[in-house]
Amino acid sequence: MKLAAEFHRLPYRFDVARLQQELASVPESAWIPHPDNHPGNMALPLISLRGEDNNLFHGPMQITPHLRRLEYMQQVLASLGEVYGRSRLMRLAPGCEVPLHTDTNYHWHTRVRIHVPITTHPGVQFHCGDKQTHMGAGECWIFDTWKQHRVVNSSEHERVHLVFDTAGSSRFWECVSQSERPCDVAGQALVEDQFVAYQPGRPVQILTERYNATPVKSPGEVEGLINDLLLDIAAAPDNPADAVVEYQRQLRRFAQDWRMLFSLYGYETAGTAHYSGLINAAAAELQACPMQVKTASNGQDARSIFLHRVLDAALEPARLADYLPTTSPTAAGPSVSSQSGGKVSRNAPCPCGSGKKYKHCHG
Repeated sequence: MKLAAEFHRLPYRFDVARLQQELASVPESAWIPHPDNHPGNMALPLISLRGEDNNLFHGPMQITPHLRRLEYMQQVLASLGEVYGRSRLMRLAPGCEVPLHTDTNYHWHTRVRIHVPITTHPGVQFHCGDKQTHMGAGECWIFDTWKQHRVVNSSEHERVHLVFDTAGSSRFWECVSQSERPCDVAGQALVEDQFVAYQPGRPVQILTERYNATPVKSPGEVEGLINDLLLDIAAAPDNPADAVVEYQRQLRRFAQDWRMLFSLYGYETAGTAHYSGLINAAAAELQACPMQVKTASNGQDARSIFLHRVLDAALEPARLADYLPTTSPTAAGPSVSSQSGGKVSRNAPCPCGSGKKYKHCHG
């Protein structure tokens, strides 16, 4: 997500000794490799799809058995009162790094990752854009993942952070607006730090995402994602004008055709082949385009952003079965009127063939 500054230190502090005590209780066998297999990068899932050991972003997020055994870490997450997506402990071995990259996929368009360092060292440096900083143990940070960034552990010690993803409520973003911006000239915090003490036995409620991405993106969302990208490339002064026009033509045509298909099929599985065909055709046309344009905000290739942010996320067929009932009015018959043209009674069998009363099915 694009932020007002590269780094924000939020006004919270946590009990480092207790965090480190709980970290020490995690068995080595519980850690899983980074999804991109970066050397020295390991993770422990705390909130994940269905509470299992995975690195997936979309679908109902649940607390894992690992987090249920970490009492204070539960209190840390609950203390901010936000709704969380994928969250983990992330470990970076001595002498290793998270390579330079930019988060351009759909998940990161509206989310930030909150960092709470547990074990760290001044030799651990976060680089974001042209700025860099060290995040101290027990502090609370977010940074601009839209800019190019990397993490380097040049120390002889492991670095472990508690990280949790959120889109953030209005309260959260008000807190961010008043937070410290350590790389800015006038970046001091406007509010006092709040220390969150460990309270043994204290019950907490952790809110997790249930509806974070529809398996078929709505036309309005597709248009919003595309318009944001088109404004970004139009603002880059070095982009050739004819290339900008061509990208506008291709991306807007995709949005128009997506709306047409959605009006026919919505979330029905019958539309899967049609959606996939449009996605593949749009990707092929854009790949064949010899012209390249970049975004003004982070200097990244607009073609790659469109592929990752829009096309990769527009359709998730495997999730359709969990999203809607298997029967649909289009596939099984008329949904609102009888074959004779009369209105279906609310207590009559539903014309879709489900065997349910119309009022309990498509009524």
